[in-house]
Amino acid sequence: MCIRDRISPAMSSRFLVVWRLFGHLSAVYLLVRAMRAMHAMGLRASVKAVLNVAVSGASQLPGGGAMLEIALKKEVDQIEKNMLGDGDETAITTLPPIGLPAKAVLEQITTLKTLGERGFKSGKQWGGIYHAHEQRESLAQLQSEAWSACNHTNALYPGVFPSIRKFEAEIIAMVLGIVHGKEAGAVGLLTSGGTESILIAMHAYREQGVARGISSPEVICSVTAHPALDKACHYFGMKLLKISQDPVSQQLPPESVRAAIGPNTVAVYASAPSFSHGVVDPISDLSAICLGKNIGLHVDNCLGGFWLSFMQRQGLGRDFQWDFELPGVTTISVDVHKYGFSAKGASVVAFRNNELRRGSYVPVKDGSTLYITPTLQGARSGATMAAAWSTLMHLGQDGYLGSAKLLYEYHQEVKGIVRRTAGVKLLCDADLAIVPIVADEENLNIYALATLMEKRGWNMFTSSKPAVMAACIGERQGEIMQQWEHDLVESIDALRADPNMKPEGDAGVYGTAELLPDMILDSVMKSYVDIKLTVKPKPP
Repeated sequence: MCIRDRISPAMSSRFLVVWRLFGHLSAVYLLVRAMRAMHAMGLRASVKAVLNVAVSGASQLPGGGAMLEIALKKEVDQIEKNMLGDGDETAITTLPPIGLPAKAVLEQITTLKTLGERGFKSGKQWGGIYHAHEQRESLAQLQSEAWSACNHTNALYPGVFPSIRKFEAEIIAMVLGIVHGKEAGAVGLLTSGGTESILIAMHAYREQGVARGISSPEVICSVTAHPALDKACHYFGMKLLKISQDPVSQQLPPESVRAAIGPNTVAVYASAPSFSHGVVDPISDLSAICLGKNIGLHVDNCLGGFWLSFMQRQGLGRDFQWDFELPGVTTISVDVHKYGFSAKGASVVAFRNNELRRGSYVPVKDGSTLYITPTLQGARSGATMAAAWSTLMHLGQDGYLGSAKLLYEYHQEVKGIVRRTAGVKLLCDADLAIVPIVADEENLNIYALATLMEKRGWNMFTSSKPAVMAACIGERQGEIMQQWEHDLVESIDALRADPNMKPEGDAGVYGTAELLPDMILDSVMKSYVDIKLTVKPKPP
């Protein structure tokens, strides 16, 4: 006889009532938990979380994987169409059997640059070039000649090319001088860019942590931190703890950092400024916290390098400390190739002391030869170093002071334009470099607005968490500011007339990325890089 047969009808009825009550209570409990999670995550993040589970489950069902592949292919095909079009009529996929004359090669370069860089030449598309190179003819000529003079050199051999060793060391010394590094006894390394500078700093912190007995090192940062930090932690096996920024100031909250610090924390990462919003974190408060906890504090000054230092020397902007003046700051990354106006490929990572810098070195002693280099690279062209050194020597302190003042004025003017334009507003009061713009009307999609600006030829930077369209300030801003304001107003009016317009291009990617499941987004992003490196001949 089964157990069910031994239960009386009355008992069965009571049991059923209790069971249903338990079911209802469980449902209410789970609903409350879900609502709390949704409140903490936000609606978009909650929807994305649900989609992540749904997509992961769908991929396991019969035919589900094939359906996902079809959806992915549709997205990837659109990216390829936007970047590569129908193909390249002059595509080259094999080495020429007979070499071309130098004149013919240079003519091809000139033709390709002329056809492909019209937006950049107009000033509407900045492309990560921060100075008015066409107006600085003497600087452009100097950089070209310095590069040419040192093109056939290799920094790996200081004995053979002593001038290159001198350039490298002096670039580091000059940059240390503008971040109060000399007073602190700081040292540095010359790298290929901000990403390598951040990688090297994080590697040094990992090694310092290992020496202290930390086997699973952790780094704390804001959600607004540069993605180079994600790369560093991924490469070096470190855990990255991301803290939500203050919703008003967009800064990294010091008390949240204090609460997140644990026994495995080796460093805190702060921005000066953040690349999404142009905001300098409260580094003075973070310095005190890190000093008290005996952990590292890295300041990412890649974007604001030179501008922030020389702006503050003139009493412009907010008054705060952020560099080696603060005893808790242990490393700083400073790009020379942004507002230092050098050609791409020059950045400095500075260390408060040589012991920390030495932790970033990797001497190889057990191979067939002894081997050590200062950075992640081995052989490095001295041409990049010569161009950077000549840039610093040519501009000097007076040149950077003048540029910082001009850039500060442009930054204030663009913020003023946003403040007086109906429909949009400033996300926060940015310190420098970036003007972050958000919608100020319920039905105005900021990503769609960025799309309309892009259709008028402007290269608008977009980001999420929250949804932002940003203007990056450079020396060429002054000559095109009135046109930018005119196009901004026209674009807002056009969007009001068609509020259901869908974002396209880069802005469209950010618009959909907030809801795309991670599995799909990861694949689409990797495909973007694949396409970027693809040669696509145009079919006959």
